[in-house]
Amino acid sequence: MSPDRASIAFSFTSLPNGWQVGRFEALGQLAGTVHAVTTRNGPEFTASAPAAANDDCRRLADALGLWELAYCEQVHGVEIARAAGGGPAGQCDGLMTSTPGRGVMAFSADCPLILAADVTGKAVAVAHASWRGTVKRIATRLIEGMSGEYGVVPADVIACIGPAVGPCCYEVGSDVQRAAVRGIGLHAERFCDNRDGKRYFDLWAANRDELIRAGVAAENVHTARLCTVCHNDLFPSYRVEGEAAPRFVAVIGRTASA
Repeated sequence: MSPDRASIAFSFTSLPNGWQVGRFEALGQLAGTVHAVTTRNGPEFTASAPAAANDDCRRLADALGLWELAYCEQVHGVEIARAAGGGPAGQCDGLMTSTPGRGVMAFSADCPLILAADVTGKAVAVAHASWRGTVKRIATRLIEGMSGEYGVVPADVIACIGPAVGPCCYEVGSDVQRAAVRGIGLHAERFCDNRDGKRYFDLWAANRDELIRAGVAAENVHTARLCTVCHNDLFPSYRVEGEAAPRFVAVIGRTASA
């Protein structure tokens, strides 16, 4: 992988079945914790029925050493739910679990997916941080959920922001800029960049800042820094492909032997 493809914190590898996935170094160092961000060189899920490819879900779980995967019907909101079992978990945009062998998964075609793990092994979680979820502070809701449900201390969390449309390409309207200031606060102005007569929003920085404000140590927040628009050869992008765009996924779990 060339240096311009990702930050040092995020790199690509192949699963035993040949699928190419991205992984964060910081999460990979946690004993018993497994994770992956899929690429085009692997399973692709459809937008209309992302859970329809159950065979791919089972193959992905098997390749990661997990028994099952839980996923939700994403609605661009901020609800974080506990994954009570494998399979569909209802309408929400984040899932968490403390059960070894059970992974939690989220879908994207440009939106940041946040993976989080407690370094003491209490729980793992994933969130789909669309722009609506971002400005409504879903990153904080994720950390609060892990803390309230499992007693996780925010300072003990490793949080990673996966590939997503970057500040280089995420052109938005004034409505997004106003919503960011209303939801996040006046400091959200620094995530907005006006250049060449257009507005751009930095979803990566906004979610990183929110995780730190929620109590995650700055050195424990990692960003893949891969734009899905610039690297549409690796990841599906709604901004490039429109309604035809499939979805890639981010998965995290703890192995049953952990």
